[in-house]
Amino acid sequence: MPPSEQRHSGARVAVPRPVERALHRLGQDISTARRMRRLSQEDLAQRIGTSLSTVRRMEDGYPGTALHTFLRALQVLGRLEAVVKVLAMENDVLGMELVREQLPKRVRTSRGSTPRVCRPATATESIADVHTGELEGF
Repeated sequence: MPPSEQRHSGARVAVPRPVERALHRLGQDISTARRMRRLSQEDLAQRIGTSLSTVRRMEDGYPGTALHTFLRALQVLGRLEAVVKVLAMENDVLGMELVREQLPKRVRTSRGSTPRVCRPATATESIADVHTGELEGF
């Protein structure tokens, strides 16, 4: 079976080339990190609770390897937090731009209603205490 295809319920599902390249690169990087830490594939398999063949497939970039296997390997290698930071919402430039595009250009009060004015917080209140009533039902 070609590396860009996998079995799925008896049918072959093509893996897009960018995904295939990313899996291969991730597998290579995990292999390098493992060897830098002087761990064998058997050691890594034991630490993440999987088989030696699964570690080999993961390091080869096999698309059928479960995501949790990659994440458990990254945790053992001390790299899980770096992946979580990369995927954090505040780093999603495209997603944030899409949200900004949907923001209204102007916000108007409806006729007959008076605009709400927030009072400043006192020394004993937090800003959250002052604004709590305004955010109910939000």
